[in-house]
Amino acid sequence: MASQCFAATTGAGNGVSGADAGRRARAAQTVAGILAVHNEARRAVGVAPLAWSAGIARYAKGYAASRRGDCAPRRSPLFNFGENAFVGKGRRWNAAALAAAWVDEGRRRYDYGSNTCDGAAAAASSGSSSPCTRYTQVVWRNTTQVGCGRIVCDSGDSLLVCDYFPPGNYGTGRPY
Repeated sequence: MASQCFAATTGAGNGVSGADAGRRARAAQTVAGILAVHNEARRAVGVAPLAWSAGIARYAKGYAASRRGDCAPRRSPLFNFGENAFVGKGRRWNAAALAAAWVDEGRRRYDYGSNTCDGAAAAASSGSSSPCTRYTQVVWRNTTQVGCGRIVCDSGDSLLVCDYFPPGNYGTGRPY
């Protein structure tokens, strides 16, 4: 069973095997892609960029691993973080493209002027979160750090969890 905590380091020149160096290089590319998507969305609304946190990424991976059996994108019990989660069919998919989908969906539906989300009522009645909360967490002004982890569930599907600190989406305030 595969799991991945994305670390933004490479193994070149430090005695790490070629396979390990390759995995680290891919992880660094994944981190760069996730940060690029997040920080482009933040730049577009005038918010400072996020920094990657390896510690938060370890937590996100650990929580994702605890969902390996049911592969459910449920909220983790630690409310010190904001959180986005996604289940993708199969083992292979691009984490940066997933983050871009969070941003695109929310950007289309969120209205800053009224601080409302098109589709929020339908989501609430079905028991799911608002289609904008993933986006508003990405662009939440006071959030400064992000870390993500990915696992392959027992079903063969992929679960990505990204956690954010400090958390956003609290109260009725606007994200930026």
